Amino acid sequence: MNETTRRTFLAGTAVAGIGALAGCADDAVEATYEIWGADQGTNTIYIHQPTDDGGFEQVAEIDTGAENGEVPHMVDYTSDYEYAAVACTAGARVLVYRTEDRELVANLETGAGTHFAGFSPDDEFIHVDVIGEEKIVRVDVDLDDETFEQVDEIDVRENETILDAGIESGAPICHQYAQDGRSLHTMGPSYHDAALVIVDHDDFSVDRAYPGDEIPTNCGTVGHPTEEKFYLTAGLPSDPDADPDEDPVAAEGVGDFYVYDTAEDEVETVGSTGGVDAHGFWLTPDGEELWVLNRETNDGLILDPDTDEVIEEIDAFGPEQSDDPAESDAPDIMWASPDGEFMFVTLRGPNPLSGDPHAATGINPGYAVFEIESRERVDVVQPDGDNPDSDFHGIGVRPVGEWDGFTSPPY
Repeated sequence: MNETTRRTFLAGTAVAGIGALAGCADDAVEATYEIWGADQGTNTIYIHQPTDDGGFEQVAEIDTGAENGEVPHMVDYTSDYEYAAVACTAGARVLVYRTEDRELVANLETGAGTHFAGFSPDDEFIHVDVIGEEKIVRVDVDLDDETFEQVDEIDVRENETILDAGIESGAPICHQYAQDGRSLHTMGPSYHDAALVIVDHDDFSVDRAYPGDEIPTNCGTVGHPTEEKFYLTAGLPSDPDADPDEDPVAAEGVGDFYVYDTAEDEVETVGSTGGVDAHGFWLTPDGEELWVLNRETNDGLILDPDTDEVIEEIDAFGPEQSDDPAESDAPDIMWASPDGEFMFVTLRGPNPLSGDPHAATGINPGYAVFEIESRERVDVVQPDGDNPDSDFHGIGVRPVGEWDGFTSPPY
């Protein structure tokens, strides 16, 4: 593994952060992590910590709207989890917070439709996927001085490598960093605009690009924790008005995952996610399971990252399951607890602000809590569940004590 790769932790490794206390003095419990759930419908990030009775207690909330951060969409952390980047799509910006005291340290106007902002493995820059302006923005970072400067951008409509690949539509959606010094960016948002663009870190140039007829990936990105391969999802909601005889793809929708070999630069595996509108996914902290979800059908799979074979199916991430998407929960993004006990899965609301409403409209806004070992849903956390505007999308889990294993990409 590349020695510069972050977040590879051996047994017994102690990392930054001191134990925090959750709850009142009478029933205080030492918190080992906290969950940042982004309610993009109310411009609020809710922060919860586990309690000693197995529940989750809200310890803080952040009003991103107060900083013009409308629709906080995704959350990412530095390698030591001391800073969080929140991409705000309607706010056209990235907000960077110091996680210990939740103080805003940067407000970066990165462009309309700012969708995802991810820190590099060395925390020296942030790449930002900006849908509305069809570009990837690079922000230089100096955490010692808490300074952030936009220094470059890749316009996907003008880049020669992308154009030569035949990619004529679509915008950067999400990315993560491979172990070889590159970031892999899916294109979209529609499956019909899907593609893959690979960016070299050193000179911030496009190394490779694949059009949708070769690699139609338009959503999730995550690297294998130890091997030179990378996982990507491709999803399309079903269209109830499409004629299945004339356009079966539109009528049935798409739920696929791709395994890309970063050493050989080729697709290694294409598999089905077992449902419709494949979207978010996440590795367990021991690196032994990859959980994948389908937004429209509220279901998913668990893969073995060694073989990429299905080892389990999840029938329903949200509690409301129906053949009619309008009467079913809509899961979106996942993140595991650092102790490997839980998988947290965001659930969309009845008035979703992103995604195709046919697939993204949900019933119970908040996030579901799954016990990883049993694969059972044990809780649904809903800070504002009765609010029709509540619409959870992004989520991040930040360790605040000691932990072993993988926690978040890049590994």
